Amino acid sequence: MRLNSWGIGVVAASTFMFNQTLAESLPKPIEMLAQQGLTIVDTFEAPGGLVGYAARFQGQAIALYLTPDGEHVLIGNLLNLAGEDIAAEPLYQAVIGPEQERAWNLMANAKLVQDGDVNAPRVIYTVTDPNCPYCHRFREAAQPWIDAGLVQLRHLMVGIIREESLTQAAAIMGAPDPTAALEQHLARLNRGGIEATPRFVRIGNDVIRDNHRIIRELGISATPVVYYRDNNNHVQVIRGMPQPNMLEAVFGPRP
Repeated sequence: MRLNSWGIGVVAASTFMFNQTLAESLPKPIEMLAQQGLTIVDTFEAPGGLVGYAARFQGQAIALYLTPDGEHVLIGNLLNLAGEDIAAEPLYQAVIGPEQERAWNLMANAKLVQDGDVNAPRVIYTVTDPNCPYCHRFREAAQPWIDAGLVQLRHLMVGIIREESLTQAAAIMGAPDPTAALEQHLARLNRGGIEATPRFVRIGNDVIRDNHRIIRELGISATPVVYYRDNNNHVQVIRGMPQPNMLEAVFGPRP
């Protein structure tokens, strides 16, 4: 669902008023942390008479726990008997989730290179530089799932690693068939990759410019960056090549 500008304004105003009201009623220890740069987003239930606060600091989600006397605050993980962090879900819902969903929507509305069956059930967005070796390794790791029709990659092409990355990314996006152009590039990696045909570069330049705006907005300065949905339908992000033990979390059960 897309919100019109009026709807977005209402949501933004409501969020502002909620955070303003929360800030005005903060206990002293929490207010002290807010004055040091933490953004207090929401409260959540916590055991033992504690009051949980979901906060953000320098892009990271942080859990705070106000003690029953209202004079002390604990910062960090609070585990239950199963060894689970009780703040994981509240932090996702209040801080991490909205930011990750925003990133997912930015990717979904960008011009991308389709890689794999468009009807494959698992969609994965990846920020890809034509000359990024870890991007190539990620693509190779995905091959069994793509061949089985289980996964589709959608590449947000950027050019940030080498001087020629920019023109090659533009040439791929400006080609009549970007999917075929990316395949050609991958097949020719040992020979320098795809030729940056000037006509295609001119066509693709605007797309790459838009893609660079997206990665700046998301604070991305290296590749690959992988966005996927976990078994709870939560958007997760991995910066860099996923470790081997993470591949099934990203792609699903091995075919």
